[in-house]
Amino acid sequence: MKIVLYLVFTILILSPSLANAHGLYVSSDAGELHANFSDHSPASGAVVSIVDEDGIAIIRGTMDEKGIWTLPKDIEGEPKFVVVEAPGGHLTRITWQEVLQGTSKDFFDYFGVRIAIGVAILAGSGLIMKRLLNRKSKI
Repeated sequence: MKIVLYLVFTILILSPSLANAHGLYVSSDAGELHANFSDHSPASGAVVSIVDEDGIAIIRGTMDEKGIWTLPKDIEGEPKFVVVEAPGGHLTRITWQEVLQGTSKDFFDYFGVRIAIGVAILAGSGLIMKRLLNRKSKI
């Protein structure tokens, strides 16, 4: 019985490591858009579209090799969103107000915080499994 539980637990822990998906994140600062993936690599060549309320593209452009795109000085129409589309089906958007005000990183956007949470979850689930296995072996 212990072997089966260890096997199931191992499969559950290792199965997320088989997926290679990652997210696309966009931030703005000082008139520039910065796009990168969750592994912190730049989204070079990503297509940037400034769209209006109806979803019609007002301006299109592409990110440079560092994942940076400079906002144009004059824009015809009233922008609502900035949509960034990277190869591989990655798509994200932010509102025009976020672009104008600039975005900042939240607590969970820092890589160290994500690692600490992951380690805590793994350690906690290991302790729970150990406690469950010890309880059944005593009965």
